[in-house]
Parts: sequence; structure tokens; C-alpha cells
Amino acid sequence: MFELHQIKQLVTVADCGTISKAAEKLNITQPALSRSLQNLEYELKTPLFARSKNKVSLTETGIHAVELSKELLNQAELMLEKIQQFYKIHTKMIIASCAPCDILFQLRDLVCECFSGIECETIVDDENEILTKLSQGIYHMALFSESQKNDDIIQIPVMSEKLFAMIPEKHFLASKKDGIFFSDINGDAVIPFPLKGHWNDLLAQKLPDSQLLYQSNVESFDKVVHASNLISFESDLLTIDIANHVRIPILDPEAQITYHFAILKSNREQFAKLMRKIKENGWKGQNQIFKMINEKNDAQKV
Repeated sequence: MFELHQIKQLVTVADCGTISKAAEKLNITQPALSRSLQNLEYELKTPLFARSKNKVSLTETGIHAVELSKELLNQAELMLEKIQQFYKIHTKMIIASCAPCDILFQLRDLVCECFSGIECETIVDDENEILTKLSQGIYHMALFSESQKNDDIIQIPVMSEKLFAMIPEKHFLASKKDGIFFSDINGDAVIPFPLKGHWNDLLAQKLPDSQLLYQSNVESFDKVVHASNLISFESDLLTIDIANHVRIPILDPEAQITYHFAILKSNREQFAKLMRKIKENGWKGQNQIFKMINEKNDAQKV
């Protein structure tokens, strides 16, 4: 029986136009590719190529075989994706959140406490994508920035979070200690949060004229915000404590959200113990990512 890699080779030859170009793309020698294609023809008991002294071209049957091969490769890719999804759904708990908030990591710890021995994975994703995958059973539970209009899920408001701007002391906005609006900041270069999520989506929406200086990871963000004289952000759940900056509340109503924990109603019994613990939990504490960074920096100083 032919093998999947031979089917991929056939499609690559058709896409590249020549065996030599296909061999280069597949990172194998031309003779090796030619032998593999000949073996494929033998297994199929059908000639796929018309060969002359200096040219090899697909026969009509070969063209049809390429079309079927592309369908087969797509099916193989879909099969792989479904197998991986099945593994994730049945061997671990996946918690998705609209932002990398402290509640996400506390929730992970509660899940590990309630379901001893099970692996728990946390994911930050787009809220529409989270709702879709929660409904499909790919995500087991979720944190949304607001209540969702969906009758198939149970939702519990767990904690509110308010956004603050960290304004340099010499900036003209530093005197507005009672609060500012996004429109006051729009146009200034700012440093968003280091990880994707709800707050960065909001900043991109509310600050269309600002240069958003994203950092690739938490460590880079921590160094840049403490060394620069630019506007950055924190929340009442995520304190960064930047020297020579003034913490000013943002007055736009969108600058405050209430996280809602959600599960499918069909999973009510499975997560009954977890739901009780969530209702009992105060959800307090600073973001553990930044806490770990500060502990690491303190250890390096010592």
C-alpha cells in the first residue's frame, strides 16, 4: 500500500511543475524522489507520468490522482486535528480566559485541588472563539469580560477589574489625578500589556492614533516599563508599581469589567464542587506572573 508521504510528494511535484524543483522543496535528492514516485505508480498499478528524455509530465490519470491526493491530505490533516482535540478534551481540563488575569491562575489552582491528578491548561483567547469552543466542549470552563447571551451556559460573576493609566510625573496629564479618558491619551506612544487579551484589544480600539509598543514577553515588558518614560497601564488586580509615574483611573465605562466564570449547563454535576469553591473564594491577590518576576529580580539583587 502506498504511504502518505508519497501522496504529498505527488502533490508537490504537481505544484512545483518539475521533479527537480519538488525535490528541492521536499529537501530530498531528485533520484530518491523519482524512485518514490515510481514505487507509487507500482502500488497504484497505474502510470501517473508521461516520461520522455528530458521531460516528465502528468498523465490525465496523474492529474486526477493529484486532485484525489489533495483531498486525502486534507482529510489526514483533519484527522490529526480531531485526534489532538479528543486527547485534550479527555485527558486535561482547559480553562480559557479573555485576559491573563489573576483569577485565571487562581482558578487553575482550584481545579487542580478539586480534580486531583488531572492536568490543567490555561489559554487566553478571543471571547467569540472562547464561546464557540466552550459550546463544542473543547474548552471546559471560561472567563468572560461580561455576561454572555447564551442559554446553554451557567455564569457566575466572580470579580471586577478596573484599568488605570500610569502617567509619567512630567506629563501634562499627571495633574488630572481624579481621572482621564482614553481620548486624553490617544496619540501618545504607550506600552500595552505584554500578553494578548481583553485589555489590549480595548487599547487598540480606544487609542487608534497611538503607537502601541508591544513587548514580546512578560520579562521584556517589566524591564521596559520600569526603564522608560512612557504611558503604560495597570489595574486594581495587577499592580506594576512604576517609579516616577502617577496612577490615574480611566473614566471610560469600558475601563471596568466584571469577569464571569462560565461552564456548560450539561457539566453542572461534574463541576458542582468547583462551583461551590468559586462562590466561597474571595478572588484576591496580585497577578502571579508579575509576582514571580519581582521575586526573581529580588533574588538576583541578593
